[in-house]
Amino acid sequence: MRIFTLLLLSLFSPLLSGYAQNNSFERFFSTGSLKTASYSIFAIDAKTGEKIAASDQKSLSTASVMKLFTTSVALDILGPDYTFSTSLAYTGTLDSNTGILAGNLIIIGGGDPAFYSTWFKDHYKDCFDNWINQLKKSGIKTVDGRLLLDLSAMNEATIPGGWVWEDIGNYYGAGVSALTFGDNLYEIHFASPKAEGLPVTIHSGKPEIEGLILDNKVMSSARTGDHTIAYGAPGLLHQYIEGTIPVDQTDFVVRAAMPDPPAVAATALLRKMKENGIPVTGGVSKIFSDDGTKKTILCTQLSPPLKDLIVPLNKESLNLFAEHLLREVGRKRSGEASLEKGLEAYQKFCEDYGINIQGFFPEDGSGLTRSNAMTSQTLVETIKHVYDGPYREIFFNSLPVAGVDGTLKNSFKGTPLERNVRAKTGSMSRVRSIAGTMKTKSGKEILFAVMINNFDLKSSETSKLLESILLSFYND
Repeated sequence: MRIFTLLLLSLFSPLLSGYAQNNSFERFFSTGSLKTASYSIFAIDAKTGEKIAASDQKSLSTASVMKLFTTSVALDILGPDYTFSTSLAYTGTLDSNTGILAGNLIIIGGGDPAFYSTWFKDHYKDCFDNWINQLKKSGIKTVDGRLLLDLSAMNEATIPGGWVWEDIGNYYGAGVSALTFGDNLYEIHFASPKAEGLPVTIHSGKPEIEGLILDNKVMSSARTGDHTIAYGAPGLLHQYIEGTIPVDQTDFVVRAAMPDPPAVAATALLRKMKENGIPVTGGVSKIFSDDGTKKTILCTQLSPPLKDLIVPLNKESLNLFAEHLLREVGRKRSGEASLEKGLEAYQKFCEDYGINIQGFFPEDGSGLTRSNAMTSQTLVETIKHVYDGPYREIFFNSLPVAGVDGTLKNSFKGTPLERNVRAKTGSMSRVRSIAGTMKTKSGKEILFAVMINNFDLKSSETSKLLESILLSFYND
């Protein structure tokens, strides 16, 4: 009888264990402001895939852990050495005697998210100088025509429909472009009085944006930090900024989204050409399709490889980079760099590798829209796919390390999670998430995802909650 009982226990222990795991998280959500919260938690043994812990699998808003999915798909479809390109070309005829180009100069945008990015300053610092040198080598002294901006590589709305008005004017809500330039953001430099509750002044902007009208409603405050919101939209040169900055500031910098990044890129190149005595007689125009006119390519600037691009993307949570990668996987899979085709590639990725897509509703590549939804199981299965593949080291090295860098620089210090957890975080109003890898007390490596929606806690309290959940994994 005892042997029979032990046999039954051995047969049903996985089920009993799973039942305990499914209910073990209730203690974290049974009191106060967490009673009405929704959560989805999943963890597996990284090597075997054995389930370590799981809550009921609810489809929840992801916030920025969506970037883990995006970089996983990009590595799989594009490969770690994939590069973007931006080219300088011309049309028409060049008179070798006078150096007059009877035609147009063209910047051909290739959807490079990092073109003149602050994250890759050294990589691009000589690009326009090299272009000027190539113009001189080609004998072009005057462009008797226009500077054209070829944006046909990404001919669609730059902002996903689910992004909210409060986001899209701010630097983190900058839209994509075939000719993205300088992270598609600009700096607003403020000075504030010593007393609070008074208007502040704008003393400069960088880079300067021709025609920009910025209504300034920002006030001084005793609060520390940036509490401003910039309101704007792609292509609109009339923007509005409100909120507060600290008192007694001589140069307080706020970053906002460029309304027209290709135009700023054109201004920067034209300035360089003027300094070097190469005038353009016409103005600047945008083209959105290739009319078949023969082009002569003068030079091409390549981006850093994808394996380098995903490092700031994940460590610093760069929405712009993620949105570019989403569209690029769409181009690779279907020939069209669009949001729609990128999202189709996401679904196909899951189907190809047997990743659970129940409750999977992707709407962008960065997680900035609240309309994204997935289960923690989908996210962990995606991470497991990368873990088992050839790009494991590249992928996991791009993630923030707890207590060390990126968005986890100040997290979990003084706990067993410090320098142990490698993970991407996500945060927006009433949404917090974290997903990645860690080692337990027993030395087992696990892959995990924790997603929480619709809670009413202070940021510090939510961080403590996530810490407690991860420590439960560690001590298991």
